[in-house]
Amino acid sequence: MEQLASGAEVPVGAQVVEAVHHVFRDGLVGGNSAFAPDLEAWTERTATDLRTRFVDRPDESPDTFLVKLRRQLDGAPDETIVLAAELLYVNMAPLRPEQIGVAKKREILAEVLSWASREVNIPADLEPPLEGFINGGQGFLNYRWAQFQILVLLAERLAGLPGPEREALLGAPWAFRDECLAVQQFVGHKKGRAQIHVLQYLLFPETFLPIASAYHKQDILKAFAEDLPEPAGDPDRDLLTLRTVLEAQAGERINFYAEPWVGRWRRGRVEHGQRGWLVRGYNVDGQNFIPAWLQGGYCSVSWREMPEIPADAGKTEIQSTVAAAMPDASVQLRGQAVYQLHAFLTLMQPGDLVVTVSPEEVHVGRVEGAAVYDASDGLDNARRRPVRWATADRPLRRAVLPEAVQAQLTRPPTVYDISSVAAELAERAGLEDVVDEPLLEADVTKPLELPPITEELAQQLLMPMAWLRETTQQLQEQRQLIFHGPPGTGKTYLARALAKHLASPDRVELVQFHPSYTYEDFFEGFRPVKTDNGTVAFEVLPGPLKLLAERARKDPANPHFLIIDEINRANLAKVFGELYFLLEYREEPVTTQYSPLEPFYLPGNLFVIGTMNTADRSIALIDAAMRRRFAFRRLSPEKPPIDGLLDRWLRAHNLPATPARLLDALNARLGDADRAIGPSYLMKTSAARPEGLDLIWLTQILPLLEDQLYGTGVDVAEEYGLASLRDALGAGGATAIDIGQPSPEEP
Repeated sequence: MEQLASGAEVPVGAQVVEAVHHVFRDGLVGGNSAFAPDLEAWTERTATDLRTRFVDRPDESPDTFLVKLRRQLDGAPDETIVLAAELLYVNMAPLRPEQIGVAKKREILAEVLSWASREVNIPADLEPPLEGFINGGQGFLNYRWAQFQILVLLAERLAGLPGPEREALLGAPWAFRDECLAVQQFVGHKKGRAQIHVLQYLLFPETFLPIASAYHKQDILKAFAEDLPEPAGDPDRDLLTLRTVLEAQAGERINFYAEPWVGRWRRGRVEHGQRGWLVRGYNVDGQNFIPAWLQGGYCSVSWREMPEIPADAGKTEIQSTVAAAMPDASVQLRGQAVYQLHAFLTLMQPGDLVVTVSPEEVHVGRVEGAAVYDASDGLDNARRRPVRWATADRPLRRAVLPEAVQAQLTRPPTVYDISSVAAELAERAGLEDVVDEPLLEADVTKPLELPPITEELAQQLLMPMAWLRETTQQLQEQRQLIFHGPPGTGKTYLARALAKHLASPDRVELVQFHPSYTYEDFFEGFRPVKTDNGTVAFEVLPGPLKLLAERARKDPANPHFLIIDEINRANLAKVFGELYFLLEYREEPVTTQYSPLEPFYLPGNLFVIGTMNTADRSIALIDAAMRRRFAFRRLSPEKPPIDGLLDRWLRAHNLPATPARLLDALNARLGDADRAIGPSYLMKTSAARPEGLDLIWLTQILPLLEDQLYGTGVDVAEEYGLASLRDALGAGGATAIDIGQPSPEEP
């Protein structure tokens, strides 16, 4: 808390605290909406209607949260829609901009409010709090549906109480927390628990701490255990006591996410946090070890030719042991053995989740201790990890698992990391209580939600909202899209503008293909590097696709975009190589040419937008395999959204329509959609002046047409020059000034 001059205390994120009190607490006490005060949105009837639509009738489709919510609220009264928007405000407002940008928060709220039959906007005084203040973790974003579910049920539960009891509860922090925990127990999962932590603080900042992660709360209490006089065994009560003790010692307020405090509880933490692992026990050299694992409470790996290697052995020690035990094996086989033994003996930690599979079943458990060497049952089963299996009596059915999960179960290694799907498997196995934030944050099984298209974007691009929404929906479903059309139709401009609207600019990269572009340029290959002694050596270095894929993999809650300009100018089969497969089967790894020991996959939050110039007749069109993997959107001057674009731009800038009429006349004469000239050549103020228009026509448009019509015998200047087009337009009744000729008064 910060001390004011009056002695009052200002909570961290004071703007958000005040806003949530106004929206949530005042709404429940008075019943009226903060967005539309004349609407009684916070009533039991409205909350029950929202619960019936969202909680009782879940939409199990793979669509995004907003798309599903729109279907669920179809036909709902305005009160229900506004309540949904205000609960989303409570959910999103606290989050810092690097998690959800302020513009994106506004877009989502505006989208939901637009479903009402009347106009409803976010009040001006509730706009500044959208800046947020807390990092809720990526798991918070991955499970918006679970956060929203908690808020809906809590609103209904509280709205159904008698007025005095409800008001008293909203003033009693521990009783309120009990209500939240009762809702969490009712839903049967803990994916919404971060919402409870945040809401507790927003309503009772003097009692609870601004910490969204139960995982962080536990780490803080462990690190400061000596400063806690008498632990109560309740993390929230113990944190309140700890804060009081430490602030008395420090003589000032403390922030557990700032130095010197953050260093004490984060020091010594395992860098990766909790992980998920697959260990193969079926058909290992023809044997099935899974029944013995389930009965004995362990998992194991073989490598019978290897002597005992101590638990937590370093990679160097394991490499030496493997080299001595496998002298005749290839470098690749020895490398695989080192990686998998190191993963099983050292990287795997107590508390990690472990999975094993047979053709029809999947078993999930929790690692209970360090690796041991026990050869009593033979060398094939000697290297063991104790495991508490949750599915020994009720295995999961492999065939009904989500596609993203099944893709991770088919890789060949004996041991490998499956953290990206471990949270989903743990939930299905009833192990949700032991899943920590890192695995929730890494979960890729939930669809990533692209932000909605806004009126502002449509106005900026001067394009129809419906067309932009369709394009975004295609991207959402296909994840790869190509804008194609003749020159000047704004393909690259549109790709960049759309990508920067759907993702933050720092998550957008652009590369340009050309005839000499290769796989090594695009993905990975040997590059000369200068060594310390001044000589030149060759190292395998990543290209733009691999670099962006790694960034996207570490940031699963946000979309990342790769724009490939002039995609058809390169030899696509040569540039993409085995990556063709990944465009269709995301999350399913392949072995790459230069890093065969590191299987690579394209994360689901990486989107690709290509641009293709259909007038470039010297390069073959995109091949059938590539065409199948991309959605295509044509940009052509004679069809929406480009049809009339120049006219709209001229009117928006209060300029005469002459350039648009001349361009339409030119394209009508050309009579070939692929050779048509796009409007971007003339979308500049100089085109509105006769001399400027003449210069653009002479230096940009006619040279392009001469190149396209080379060898046809057409006199391009005579047929398509401004003089000819002006004459044609003049014959139709246009004045000299209308068609861009100098007037008699002009010098």
